[in-house]
Amino acid sequence: STTSPLSRERSILDGAQQTRPDLPFACKGGVCGTCRALVTDGSADMRRNYALETAEVDAGYVLTCQSYPVSEKLTVDYDS
Repeated sequence: STTSPLSRERSILDGAQQTRPDLPFACKGGVCGTCRALVTDGSADMRRNYALETAEVDAGYVLTCQSYPVSEKLTVDYDS
């Protein structure tokens, strides 16, 4: 687990890569689903989604390349 300060002006992926450049991603366009992660604490705004099924979104998954922090604290799990 890694803690990283995130700006609400940058996607979760872009912000977190400053601390963890090894995070999974491929297209950064919301299409491939490689950056999928489960929001386990807090909330995020996913602006574009071409990869996740409705059930995945309903379960709390986001595409971190297309999602922006909304809450003061946000925890995502890439391994879920």
